[in-house]
Amino acid sequence: MRRPPSGLRDRVLAAVEIPALAIWLGAMVGFAFVSAPLAFRIVAPTDLARFAALTAQSIGALTVWGYVLGTIALVVTLIRAVSAGDRTWDFARALVVVLALALATYEQRAIVPAMEATRDVRSEEYQALHRTSTQVYGGAVVLVFAALVLAAARREE
Repeated sequence: MRRPPSGLRDRVLAAVEIPALAIWLGAMVGFAFVSAPLAFRIVAPTDLARFAALTAQSIGALTVWGYVLGTIALVVTLIRAVSAGDRTWDFARALVVVLALALATYEQRAIVPAMEATRDVRSEEYQALHRTSTQVYGGAVVLVFAALVLAAARREE
């Protein structure tokens, strides 16, 4: 006779998913509120090429980490959904992670190269790109935060 599964499996999976999302979120927030403003204030006024390269490399690294950590979270979410009584929130969480990955990819492949090509960080063109970048990157941050909250609030039923 089969016994109902214990919550141990779900707790172990949550112990993988939640830190993956939290590390991704922390890296994104650290870049947005610490690294990027410091680089803009210290490097941009003296060496625009270095500032552009530094920013592009940082976002590139964040995107790669986003792919790794987002994929881990996505796979774990789907594994957790297999044994769930109600899979709706698990699939919603998976969709949120996919959307965050899509925004991060768009940021890296479309917006950052255009910002790199702009030589004057005080120009209207650069400012418009920066506003777009802030909205896209902010959207990814909010989505990862939402996925983290959904993962942490999930109850095994």
